[in-house]
Amino acid sequence: MRFIGREARPWFGGVISVVAGAAVLLVMLYAPALKYAAVECVNTALAYPEKPALYIRNIVKLSSNWVLERATLNERVERLELERQALAEALQRAGAAPVKPRESYVRAVVTLRYPQDWWQEFRIDKGTRDGVAENAAVTSDGYFVGRVARAGENYAWVELVTSQSFLLAAVVDQTRDLGVVNGDGAGRLSLLYIPEERRLERGMTVSTSLMNDLIPPGLPIGTIIGAGRDKEGYLEIRLSAGAHLTQLYNVEVFSVKGAAAK
Repeated sequence: MRFIGREARPWFGGVISVVAGAAVLLVMLYAPALKYAAVECVNTALAYPEKPALYIRNIVKLSSNWVLERATLNERVERLELERQALAEALQRAGAAPVKPRESYVRAVVTLRYPQDWWQEFRIDKGTRDGVAENAAVTSDGYFVGRVARAGENYAWVELVTSQSFLLAAVVDQTRDLGVVNGDGAGRLSLLYIPEERRLERGMTVSTSLMNDLIPPGLPIGTIIGAGRDKEGYLEIRLSAGAHLTQLYNVEVFSVKGAAAK
């Protein structure tokens, strides 16, 4: 640097920074695989100081919410127990043996969520060695939030239900009308392909329909909040997601091991 004058050194450093930044931007745009590889390298380096901080944050969050949520959880457990008893009695009257519940979900922690892809995808700390497979359903507090888009050995990327590229077969629980749930990439959900003569009411619930072995039917998605515009004889129904999509810290992933056990 001796051949560069003292006054020119800041300009020289600035030019180098701009060129380096432009090179990184071009690599990210035209080589997405390299971008994800770089992310994994950084994540591996930061895993040791980051994971304890995440676990401590989650413990503090859960502890602070425990008192407020206890009454609601108790009420929900009582309601589910009554429904379970009613279902068991109905199965007994029909001569069918009640289905024994099996553990088929893997709990995971959200470790990365890009601001520019906030409504598109996020990263979790579980992968194929934990039984996570591509296209597996992902839930939060029992509500469907997305599916596994890519899975590594010890991590996975989840595509959110609000992503524009995500099309999900769904059913209105009260009327059994079938449609397709789609996001707009900005946090809003719509139920598409509902015939215009159908009269769906605000507050009706929507859940997953049968898609494949990794997205089971009956997972709640959200509720109807209004009807949208009419497109070629079909209504576009506006939905409100049941899960808090802006506050995803812990999720459950439908496990290949659990599904195989069934």
